[in-house]
Amino acid sequence: MKFLILQNPVYILALAAIVTLFSSVGCGGGESTGGAEPAAQSAPPRADLCALLTSADIEAALGTAAGEPAPGDDGKGQCTWGAADGSGALVVLTLQRAGLDSFDEFVADFGEEFGGEDPPREEYHPVEGIPGDWAMYVAEEHMVRAFRGDDVLEVSAPSVPSVPSVPSVEEAQIIDLATRAMANLP
Repeated sequence: MKFLILQNPVYILALAAIVTLFSSVGCGGGESTGGAEPAAQSAPPRADLCALLTSADIEAALGTAAGEPAPGDDGKGQCTWGAADGSGALVVLTLQRAGLDSFDEFVADFGEEFGGEDPPREEYHPVEGIPGDWAMYVAEEHMVRAFRGDDVLEVSAPSVPSVPSVPSVEEAQIIDLATRAMANLP
């Protein structure tokens, strides 16, 4: 008599749903202590980009007061700090995947894409001293791309010449911001 419940399809489906629910969320709500999942099944945890810099970091690097950070809503792993007076974006951080192991590999890829040309060094050049595997400055974008493993953190400070409170940003200032952000990247 006690096994009649297991013969009823409604009860079997309900039991299967409960087992699936508990096996997917765990029992204690904490972290799993089981074996690691294969990389193909789970994406790596993404950093909270808005926690990588503080408004004080930005003010120290740029000399301009920054407002509160705003996380990107487009799912790209982005955070933007605007000027404290609301006049424009000061700093944008973006975290992406990019499998480049060195600046030399970037140069080779650039050459393949652009018919053997090397990237113009006034526009693209390696930067030393930033935590991670390697980094480069992209002048046209006012950006440092800092690589660690398969991740690349892009730190950009868009210049807005028509807005007096948003400063024209120098390469050294962006390198300073990238160094601060990469030091905090988990």
